Amino acid sequence: MRVIFNDSIDLGFAVAALITGTVDRSEIADWAARVIDEVEDPPTYIYAMLDIERYHGRGLHDEIGFTPTTGVNSDDEFQYLREIAVRRGKEDPDYLGGKSPVSLGAVRKAYIDNLLKINFGFDVQSLPPLYLGDASRAP
Repeated sequence: MRVIFNDSIDLGFAVAALITGTVDRSEIADWAARVIDEVEDPPTYIYAMLDIERYHGRGLHDEIGFTPTTGVNSDDEFQYLREIAVRRGKEDPDYLGGKSPVSLGAVRKAYIDNLLKINFGFDVQSLPPLYLGDASRAP
């Protein structure tokens, strides 16, 4: 897996994936380590991501000096990340608040799926489908 680190969108997307439960803290630390290994002269703030446990309950803004752009442009896109968290088994279906699966445009869905694959190494398309119905009637 190759990490691409171009600007604050990569950092912001990683934080958005963490906030939505799509990835966990150890996956963020692994991502940061790969950025450090693969990027010539990585920004100093990426080292803060190695010890993300330190920032539980408070933002990274003071450490990194800015609020990164997430690259996630709508509530539906954040909801899509939450759905992926459920599909990965990182969150319970109740986490979605009873909302129906979002209908996200193919281009934006592919964009988010690609960022997850490049940065965190998993293919969203290979995950089990999202099932929100009664568990007793699961397919």
